[in-house]
Amino acid sequence: MDQDEIRDELVSSARRWARTAIDAYLEDPSDQDFAVHHMAVAVEHLAKACLVSVALTLLANPKPSVEDLLVLGGQDDMVARGRAGLRTVGGAEAVTRLAQVGQKKAPAQLDALRDARNGVTHMGWGRPSDECRDLLVAGVTYIDSLLPNLAKEPEWFWENHHEVCKDLVEKTTDELKLRYAAKIRRAQATFATKTKSLSAAERTAVVASLSAAHLPSRWLLHVPAQCPACDSPAFISGRDKSGDYGDIWFFPRFFGCRVCELTLNGPELDLADMRAHSLHTEEEVDDNWEPDFD
Repeated sequence: MDQDEIRDELVSSARRWARTAIDAYLEDPSDQDFAVHHMAVAVEHLAKACLVSVALTLLANPKPSVEDLLVLGGQDDMVARGRAGLRTVGGAEAVTRLAQVGQKKAPAQLDALRDARNGVTHMGWGRPSDECRDLLVAGVTYIDSLLPNLAKEPEWFWENHHEVCKDLVEKTTDELKLRYAAKIRRAQATFATKTKSLSAAERTAVVASLSAAHLPSRWLLHVPAQCPACDSPAFISGRDKSGDYGDIWFFPRFFGCRVCELTLNGPELDLADMRAHSLHTEEEVDDNWEPDFD
């Protein structure tokens, strides 16, 4: 068993679980149970990676079997099940051992994150939704504190979720704005993936083709708009209503861009500055109007 290989496998696994946790949190509707469960797994795997970087034997269960000791000692060929049967230290003990070898104390909420994971795993008991963000923040904060020990940067670990994680930790960013910003970044990434291999002319043609039609919605009125994520032509769907002075007003209810697949509704439309407006583009002139010279 190669120490560097095990460490890198644990880091890779931690990245996968952590990013899946953020994905679950950003789903509409949010999957709170998956989010906290996956974040707790990510924390455990990254903590174990840090232990391995110090010494592989630090992964040993408090009461290791002879087979466990053989595997951790690099003699897994002497064990019938090999690495598959290895029992290692639990998440709580991994964090404790890291503190004993020099890692700073973990955030107070990390225990609550682990408890939430255990509740979901063993009994299907999740935590109230208003606790989810604090639990995820504890995981993100602890993970970021471990990365220097592995010579890794947060931008590398979180990839396209890095800004979301920063917003999570920043208490000044409210939930709606956090999710809206994450939606925009996800749509921008989708647009980049769709067009990265195209020439300028091909990109123009693809955008024109996709943006020619609106996404299906239950609202029958469609008004042209510019996508706030990829700047492509798109449509806002909604309803109209007669005003008090004979004018017609448009009330947006849904935005959809076929190019980057961004969809917005409800308060998200306000954040994108897609608000109710008059459908009259020119001021109407009353033929009987005369200026008042008095």
